[in-house]
Amino acid sequence: MAIFHMSFQNISAGKGRSAIAGAAYRSGEKLFDDKEGCHYFYARSIMPESFILTPKNAPEWASDREKLWNEVEKKDRKSNSRYAKEFNVALPVELSESEQKELLTKYVQENFVDQGMVADVAIHRDHPDNPHAHVMLTNRPFNPDGTWGLKAKTQYIKDENGKQLLTKSGFPKQRKIWLVDWDKKEKINEWRHNWATSVNQSLAQKNIPDRISEKSFVDQGIQETPTQHEGINSQRKNRKVFNQQVRAQRNAQAKYHNLDEKIRNHEHFDALTDELSFSEKHTISHLSQQLKTYVDLEHLDDKQRMLFNWKNSLLIKHAIGEDVTKQLLTIGQQTTSLAQANQLLNKVVDRATKKLYPELDFERTTAAERRELIKETNSEQTIFKDSELTERLADIRNDLLTQQLLTFTKRPYVSWKLVNQQSQTIEKQLTTVLAKHGHQLDDLKHTDRGMLAAYQPNELEFISKAVKNLRVMREVKAVVQTQYNSILTTAFPDSDLDKLETIDKEQIYTAVVYYDPELKPLSA
Repeated sequence: MAIFHMSFQNISAGKGRSAIAGAAYRSGEKLFDDKEGCHYFYARSIMPESFILTPKNAPEWASDREKLWNEVEKKDRKSNSRYAKEFNVALPVELSESEQKELLTKYVQENFVDQGMVADVAIHRDHPDNPHAHVMLTNRPFNPDGTWGLKAKTQYIKDENGKQLLTKSGFPKQRKIWLVDWDKKEKINEWRHNWATSVNQSLAQKNIPDRISEKSFVDQGIQETPTQHEGINSQRKNRKVFNQQVRAQRNAQAKYHNLDEKIRNHEHFDALTDELSFSEKHTISHLSQQLKTYVDLEHLDDKQRMLFNWKNSLLIKHAIGEDVTKQLLTIGQQTTSLAQANQLLNKVVDRATKKLYPELDFERTTAAERRELIKETNSEQTIFKDSELTERLADIRNDLLTQQLLTFTKRPYVSWKLVNQQSQTIEKQLTTVLAKHGHQLDDLKHTDRGMLAAYQPNELEFISKAVKNLRVMREVKAVVQTQYNSILTTAFPDSDLDKLETIDKEQIYTAVVYYDPELKPLSA
């Protein structure tokens, strides 16, 4: 029976996502990331059927997957840039593989490519009863000459006499004018409707009576129990039996009316707030006052980075003779409050995860992965289901380490070996500068007030940057080791991994994330 399943999401730098990694995962190709200087490759037992469709103004390189997404990331460099829009769509099993591809290609061409987007299409057929496609779409149009165009422009606001209006702060009033409507909710509704229409036309041409609709059963006035999308996780067989029972009873009044997915999702959109008890809300209010920030998953990440950078600057000020006792005391108090807030949110995240995703094997996920899943649940306004949940978790697992480090350090992580090499180089340079004044590297671990007072300004500037970089690398190592140990302990529950060097753990971790994204138990 034909089903309607279509979901949209953004692939953005703000979430630590990579367009290159996303394209590699969906297409099954090995792609090189120019910015990070590394390859992305995700082996698949069944190779996806992938192809790229380009609009008339696109340059030739837009048909090259690796070149395309590298150029996208090169053009959009902001920390919150949206690299691509992606949709996941179920293909009708009533059609042959060639008919599914023809249907999808025509739909993508008319709805996206003809409007100016490049479409990177990957059809997945890992399971015969769950054919589906991932389509990554560029967010920026092309100019007639093949160069990147603008997504929006700034319009300055003037009064009726043509005089520039100012804000209360004295800055010119302005508004952003979008030059494309690809991010509007109405546009997504239009795309969903057009997909249902396209599928129904294809089914009609084949004299197949089934029809699909982008509307919920409630909106259609149908009082039936909806079938469930049969994905690839462990509950698929149970859902298949359920669906057979539903189809056999379609002429009878269902015991329960359709639970519209949008309504259910609306109840959980603020997943964490829904799970907070009265006392926990009171605690969060108190911690918010102490931390001087709103306590949620996003703000706590920012607060951690802010405290880290603040402490870096104060340590150098202390070394050159400034009294920073009060500031260091404040940092210590806020660090304690931050730890309490994170501990509380982790408990709430766990409750929310169990409630929203009862089919998820909770013990096979890490606390960091669950935090990201809840973040994306709120951000996308969606409770992920079936194959979409499986693939979203795989995406989170693949991107998590990079995202954690980018959030904290604003720099990409390449390898454990490189971090060690960089640390050794900085320590060597720092030792040389300190030796000129009779100091050693160990002297910086417990810096006496005024220790660096006799140093030249250029030396202080170098020491400040070097100390910050060394502290960043120490934090990077801690995050990396925690992630490696969490994943490997889950993947190899019966193995003793403590004796392995971190560089060896890195190789095993990379293989596990690529080849066993669901973290099924393995043998070392």
